[in-house]
Amino acid sequence: MKTTNKIETTSCTFLQKAIFLGTDEFRHCCYRFYVDGEMKGDVAVFPVETDQDASLDKVVAAKKNLIEKINNGEKTECSGCPLLQRKDWMSINDEKFNLISIESHSRCNMRCEYCSDTYYDGKEPNYDVLEFIKQFYDHDRIADDLQVSWGGGEPTLLRGFEKTVDYVTSHIKPKTQRFFSNSIKYSEEIVHLLKENKASLTTSIDAGTPETFKKVRGVNQFEKVLTNIKRYFDASPENVVIQYIFSTEENSSWREIRLFTKQILLRGLEKGNFLLSCNFKSEMMTKEIGFKILYTQYLLIKQGAKTCVLNEHVRPRISKITYEIIKGDVPDDYPDEILPVIKSIQDFKGRISNIIIWGASDYAKFVLDKSETYSDSEVLFFVDSNPKKQGILFLDKEVKSPEAVLTSDAPILVAASFWYHEIMEQLVKLGVDEKRVLPNYLI
Repeated sequence: MKTTNKIETTSCTFLQKAIFLGTDEFRHCCYRFYVDGEMKGDVAVFPVETDQDASLDKVVAAKKNLIEKINNGEKTECSGCPLLQRKDWMSINDEKFNLISIESHSRCNMRCEYCSDTYYDGKEPNYDVLEFIKQFYDHDRIADDLQVSWGGGEPTLLRGFEKTVDYVTSHIKPKTQRFFSNSIKYSEEIVHLLKENKASLTTSIDAGTPETFKKVRGVNQFEKVLTNIKRYFDASPENVVIQYIFSTEENSSWREIRLFTKQILLRGLEKGNFLLSCNFKSEMMTKEIGFKILYTQYLLIKQGAKTCVLNEHVRPRISKITYEIIKGDVPDDYPDEILPVIKSIQDFKGRISNIIIWGASDYAKFVLDKSETYSDSEVLFFVDSNPKKQGILFLDKEVKSPEAVLTSDAPILVAASFWYHEIMEQLVKLGVDEKRVLPNYLI
């Protein structure tokens, strides 16, 4: 019987288990952080110029080498990253991958203002994407909870898209596939996977009017995108996520926010899943933008949104704002419209002395280590749907099955980035009152 080795070392989940496929390089992660005001992250594995470079063995060797440098105290591209942890990590030779991100071309039919030129310069991959992906199957490097993400460029414009999707679905068999598409091109392959509950689709709107959409997204396709989103939504509403990225003065105005939420209502999308984001190029977030994001979330939830969460770019930036509000430090120079937002945040004061955390993961530890909001909270127990984690201790607290949330009326914090919507689905099926779930912005 094969045994796996765990070694106390400094590493992170991305280094251990993730790979991001670019046009001419592989990357360890997509996480961005700041050191002395300079943005770091998106750490490259190595350049990929030919099919010979696209070797899984080379990827594993490069990961091992970087981990060794980190633990030898050498300065690396990971230096200063808050995701690094010292604990008993699996030997990299025994690890299986739980995230494969396919962003291997830069062909796109939009010109988004917040996107880098490298994401729409029309480059094709320097290697055979499908043949590289086959190596994960051939070498038994696929974790049970594997997620495959499709980006780009625009994923539906990838050469051999249909063939690659078919192989991933039939052989790799990930727990889920996530398509980040602009929805200009309607895909029957994506629709099929949505209906089979094997994938989710995320599309950014970023505007409430055709005029602002064209300024932000670079094309006059507002109506077409909304029409296609509605088609996807009608096929599988639970698997469609509508994103709004706050990036310009035009699309961050109070007027544009109201018009966006009005469009959602008019199109019959109000009971959908929503994701709010911001331009990752800025380290800090002004209180004004923070309030506008919270206001958008408030309006969408009020209209009937199934879920409305903040992504990884927003949460760390907005946490200080929400924490100040909880403490009572509220500015007095904002429109009356956001007063209900302030009240809804302050209502949580006193409710978070005891909490249940869903997710026995590195992200949960990161939240507890970094969050001021929960610095004085007592964690009753953790919950995880992975049977292998149930019954063990995590941060000195027991990890229980999802049903355990029914034994207490304590608030629930969903400490998950990728699986938030799926976890909310489980909570609803268990009959948990959604008011027990702490808002995503309270991190």
